Amino acid sequence: MPRSKPPTSQQPDSACLMTTPQAQLSQWQQEQNILEALSSLSYRAGELKPYLQKIAQGVNKLIGLDWSVVTLCHNGSEQVLASTIDLGEAADQSYSLHGTLTGTVVESGLPLVIEDAVTPSEFGNAPEGYRAYLGVPLRTPTGNVIGTICSFQRHPRRFTIEEVRLAKLFAERAATAIDNYQLYQQQQQTNQQLHAEIRERQQIEAALRQSEVRFRILVENAADAFLLIDPVNGQIVDANQRACENLGYTYAELLCLSTHDINVKLAHHQGSVFRQQLVAGVPTTLESEHRRKNGTTFPVEANVCLFESDGRWLELALVRDVTERKRTEQVMAHLAEIGELAAMIVHEVRNPLTTVLMGLMALRGVDLPTKAQRQLGLALEDAERLQRLLNEILLYAKQQVLQCCAVELNAFILNLLEPLQNIPAAADRHLCFASSVPVVWVQGDSDKLKQVFINLVRNAYEAIQPGEQVTWKMYSNPDSNCVCISIHNHGEPIPPEILAKLGTPFFTTKSSGNGLGLAIVRRIIEAHGGELRIQSEAGVGTTMRIQLPVSPDL
Repeated sequence: MPRSKPPTSQQPDSACLMTTPQAQLSQWQQEQNILEALSSLSYRAGELKPYLQKIAQGVNKLIGLDWSVVTLCHNGSEQVLASTIDLGEAADQSYSLHGTLTGTVVESGLPLVIEDAVTPSEFGNAPEGYRAYLGVPLRTPTGNVIGTICSFQRHPRRFTIEEVRLAKLFAERAATAIDNYQLYQQQQQTNQQLHAEIRERQQIEAALRQSEVRFRILVENAADAFLLIDPVNGQIVDANQRACENLGYTYAELLCLSTHDINVKLAHHQGSVFRQQLVAGVPTTLESEHRRKNGTTFPVEANVCLFESDGRWLELALVRDVTERKRTEQVMAHLAEIGELAAMIVHEVRNPLTTVLMGLMALRGVDLPTKAQRQLGLALEDAERLQRLLNEILLYAKQQVLQCCAVELNAFILNLLEPLQNIPAAADRHLCFASSVPVVWVQGDSDKLKQVFINLVRNAYEAIQPGEQVTWKMYSNPDSNCVCISIHNHGEPIPPEILAKLGTPFFTTKSSGNGLGLAIVRRIIEAHGGELRIQSEAGVGTTMRIQLPVSPDL
């Protein structure tokens, strides 16, 4: 309670409980007033303070007091909930119960009556300016004291037993209201928490449903087969549409099968051993063969993962049909064998061809008839062409081993311009170079890059007429960490059916070509981590576009 200096005196309630004719009203009239005051009280959940204010006013009026308050006490402090006088900012503050009359009431749990508090006593101090005191504890139905109704008089007075009983009656109403309010607040808090938990659960369930729908859509539209398997007996418990299509079964038919029915290479005991080696959450790769409903088989690669769902262990198998990959591997192996054979043949042919060339060149110094000299010249041309072909076959078959170093492309290309303008194919043709990148570094093999540019520029020269121009440009690619180099001519467009085959070994449109030049160029560019693209359109011409990764650290 707010207070300043202590009052002058106080007395215990036992000396003051005397029945005196304090009120002039008759007993009947007094009881009628009490009933009217009690009947006017109407508490509704959530409206505590107005209700307690009526209680304080009722006590103050019926007993005839100067000031009455209803307080809430907890952990050694009190807070005013209702007061018959305006306390201003003091009403929102908490006060210590130590050494106060209210503290005595709360500690004892009994009513306290002080006729005249003029001297300090063991019962505590009253607020300044007040002499008489009546305090009644607020006791809940469970017996807990949660506060008080305190009434004060500026002048000394005695309190009758009926007045104390009246204060206790109002205190009972106040205690019940506060207890109900606290229960109501707890219930409201519990309801809010419950609503929040329900909303959170609903959001989680909605997110799970959406996630499940998205996952199912992904699974159903996946390019690979999905199988959900019971690890105990290998029974298929779920599958996607791709699995049904690959195996030739309907969804219902597939759920009647086990992995032993579709797996050709994995025997029953081998499947059991494989499942015993599975570790939860760790995918394991398995290669095998599956049998379709029509009896045909196909190679598969399966990634199998063991996981727990609703207290049940399941296997998720992501199965890929690797028929095309196996066929490609066989073709590549066959081509490798052919390449090795071709290299052996080239080596075997080069040595005697060199001897033949040496003999033919020696005959050039012999005085031969005109017809013989003409035949000798043709033989030398064919032998030299055969030698160049054998060298290019070896170069194409050989793995591209790069001797990389830092190459600044602007300076590198500028050094090539003069030699390229002096080759036979450049006769009466022009070469123009432009770069929008001032400095660009790549890691590359300078000799092999020179071979690439010479080959492409020579092809561009050969595709145009004398007096026309080849345009050589370099610019950065904003979408990647690469530099683009384009070589463009305005020659006749290349038909689409031919354009698709350019770069294929031994495919050429030149009468004296062998088709290995562009194939070697493509392999060199790819060895540098780059890419070669060829575009040709009517009215525009043909563009050879090279993309190479740049070195940002240089």
